[in-house]
Amino acid sequence: MPPKIKLLWIVCVVVVFLGFVYFSFTGKVDEARQKAEAINKQQSRLKEKLNTKQSENKKRAFKTDPIKEIKELNALGKYEEAVKYAEGAATLNPDQPRIYTWWGISLVKSGKRKEGIEKFIKSSNLDASYSKTFLYWGLTLAMDGQPEEAIKKYQKVIELDSENSNAYAYWGAALEQLNKHKKAVEKLKRAFEIYPKNTNVPIVLIKALFNLKKYSEAWEAVKKARELNVVIPKILLKQLIEVFPDPL
Repeated sequence: MPPKIKLLWIVCVVVVFLGFVYFSFTGKVDEARQKAEAINKQQSRLKEKLNTKQSENKKRAFKTDPIKEIKELNALGKYEEAVKYAEGAATLNPDQPRIYTWWGISLVKSGKRKEGIEKFIKSSNLDASYSKTFLYWGLTLAMDGQPEEAIKKYQKVIELDSENSNAYAYWGAALEQLNKHKKAVEKLKRAFEIYPKNTNVPIVLIKALFNLKKYSEAWEAVKKARELNVVIPKILLKQLIEVFPDPL
């Protein structure tokens, strides 16, 4: 074979070989790319499916309003059940402050005031604008013999909701605990101004007026209590009758 032809033949063989290597490599790259694309598509489908499932679970979790359920259980006097339900709801919805508030209320009603306060603190840390948290927190402190601390919570309620009749009523009750009868009457009357049918007012108002020796006004409060079908303790009525018989 002539040298030139031999050289040309060698060049052709090399070119064919390199071409074979190139196309083989390209094929493998394409194959790898196709596999990667397939894997990514599969992962995307799985992620989408998981997100859909989580969304459905969340919808099922909120299908029944947890707050409504807890309130109803408390209204039925099923405090322990309310506590368990609230605990489960909080597990599913850990960032919902109102669930913690009603969990705390349920704990207080079941006699676990310390644990209840812990839930009020948790709720207020998540959202300091829910007035009911501070209202029941104050009530719990008053029940624990801490009226001064309770008043701070009622003041917070008024900051958030200036027309909250119950906040004034409980504030008045706390002042009465501190024997600040005149100031108590002021708050209690304000509670009645906001909501004349507030049944939390009359008994404490009668006591405060009695302690101020404003017996005629105390009897007016008795009349108001009767209009609202509020049961007046017999011992309180007896004390009032002994010093100032019913003028009505």
